[in-house]
Order: sequence, then structure tokens, then C-alpha cells
Amino acid sequence: IYLTKELFRFERCDDGVLRLFIGARRNNIGYLSFKSHGKFEIPNSLYIRKERGQYFVSFCYEDGISKGGLSTNEEHLEFLKGATREYLEEFTIGIDRGVTIPVHSGEVTFDFSETQKKKMAKSDRYISRLQRRMARQQLGSNRRQRTKNRVANYHAKKKNIRNDFAHKTSRSLVDSEAKVIVFEALNTAPMTRKPKAKKDDQGRFVSNKAKQKAGLNKAILNVGWHIIETYTKYKAYRAGKAVFKIPAPYTSQECAACEHTHPDNRRKQAVFKCVNCGYADNADRNASLVAKKRAINLILNTGTVLSEKGVLTLEPESDTGRGGKCKTSRANSSTSTVRRSVKKEKLAA
Repeated sequence: IYLTKELFRFERCDDGVLRLFIGARRNNIGYLSFKSHGKFEIPNSLYIRKERGQYFVSFCYEDGISKGGLSTNEEHLEFLKGATREYLEEFTIGIDRGVTIPVHSGEVTFDFSETQKKKMAKSDRYISRLQRRMARQQLGSNRRQRTKNRVANYHAKKKNIRNDFAHKTSRSLVDSEAKVIVFEALNTAPMTRKPKAKKDDQGRFVSNKAKQKAGLNKAILNVGWHIIETYTKYKAYRAGKAVFKIPAPYTSQECAACEHTHPDNRRKQAVFKCVNCGYADNADRNASLVAKKRAINLILNTGTVLSEKGVLTLEPESDTGRGGKCKTSRANSSTSTVRRSVKKEKLAA
């Protein structure tokens, strides 16, 4: 239910309890007691919703914090283009997000506590048990609805744990000495899609590793990569710090020392060893250093722009600038000529 400010008011009654009055002068519902989770200002509108068999009141209001003097990421980028490489090396951190270790920032790692892991595992066991019970119950019955609400309660507990971890991790990242925070531009939706069905030459269905992929999808979604990035963005904005994203391809296979990229560099999940120079390190730490190095090279490039999604990219026709790597127009034209000749050959064939 959506209510505007003329249909509700907050009043503290004689017994000291803060209550919400809903209704107009003639028609009204009355007083509703609620439990507030903190101090708040009077909003212009609010929502009353029902979840898991319980009622909640939610609203937003202006916090009074002035946005004057706060810089956007575009303004940060223009300022940092004039900085030195030594300055960026000192005040830039790269963030690698994974499944085993949710967040790896250089020398610092962030992971769920043992208590949080046990509570999430316990919730998963109860969810499986309750879902089996719900499958045997009659559709539309009150007992099935109560079981359904219990399942939703355990899902809410897992959500609260992820939310708590995201808030604490983002606060630690923003409160660090770093002034530039770099994430990988991860697209979770295609990463967690179901695998397509496979058929052999005779048209029979074969295994497509759907069960293994389902476990990986659950592990990715359970970490909460997107919410960590979202919380870090708004906290960094208020703290006057920049949050950029860099293209994610091959960050886990690229060497932070010599920039050699090969799948054999990471044969194991936790170990990275370059086949070119022999550099060895933790795989997640190496990926965070690669993200940092890519971001610094892009920032120092005069042709770098910020996309709508906050990703550092090079303009199609830009000069190399300081530390930039860009093909010349001559190379691009020769490449296009080769492609045209190949197309003509295909058409002639």
C-alpha cells in the first residue's frame, strides 16, 4: 500500500509509544504500533507491505547532507589524468571478486566469518527440509502457507547476512587510504545462466553439466558481488573518492609482472604462476594487481573516457598519451581492408 503524507502521521501517545496513524479526517484505519530501527525524519510518503506473513513500514527521506563540493567520477577522472604514476600507484587499489574469497584487495581479503558461514549453511538445511514438507502439503492450505513463510524467513536471514557483509566490506574499502577504487566490470546475468541442452550426432541428449553449473551459479549469487559494488559507490561518493571499473576479460590469466596472458598461468584455483617469467602469487591477489595496473594505464591515457556504466574505455580514435596502448589509424585501415578482401573471397566462393 502506498500512502502520501496527507493520509498518515506519526504520533507519540501518552504511554510513550510511537504510533502511526493512517487515514483522513472522515475515514481512517486508526493507530498502528511499529518498531523503528533508528531515528528518522518525517517522510513525504511511505509503503506498507506484507512479507513472510509480517507487515513492514518503509520510506525514504532527505538526510540533510549537502552534495555541494562532491565530485563525480567524471570530474575525478579529469583530475587524475594530471597525476603522476607514483601517486596513482600509492592511492589506487584493485578489487578482485571471487567465490572462494568474496573480495580481495591487494594484501587485504574480506570473507564471511565462520559464524556467518555456519548460519547460512544451517538456513540452507532448513530450507531444503521445509521445501520437501511443502511439496507434500495441499495447495492453498493454511499449513502450507505457514511452511512457505518459514522458508521465506530463512531466505531473509541469508539476505541479512549478505547485506551485513556488504556494508562492512564497503565501509572498510572506503575508509582505507586509497582514493581510487577499481572493480572489474562483471556481468552476473550471463555468468549465472543455465547451460543449454546438448545433443549428440544421433539427436540424443547428452550431459551438459547442469548440476555443476547450478552449484556455481548459487555460489556466485550467494556472495553478493553487485551489492558490494553498489554500497562502495555511494559511500565513496560521499567520502570524495573515485570508483572506476575496468574491462574484466583475462584478468585472472594475465601476469601482473610481465603482462603475459595465457590459460596455463592459472592451472589451479588459488595459485598463479606465469609460464613466461615464472612470477608466482596468489591468484586473487594477482588479479587485483592486474585490475590496478590496467586502471592506472587507462587513467594516464589522455584518450580515456568513462562509459555510462562507469567503465574506463579508450575512445575509438585517440592518441596514446602517457602509458596508453592504442593502434594507429593506419593499422585500423589495413585491418579493415583485409576483412573486406576475406568477405569478397567468401562471396566469390
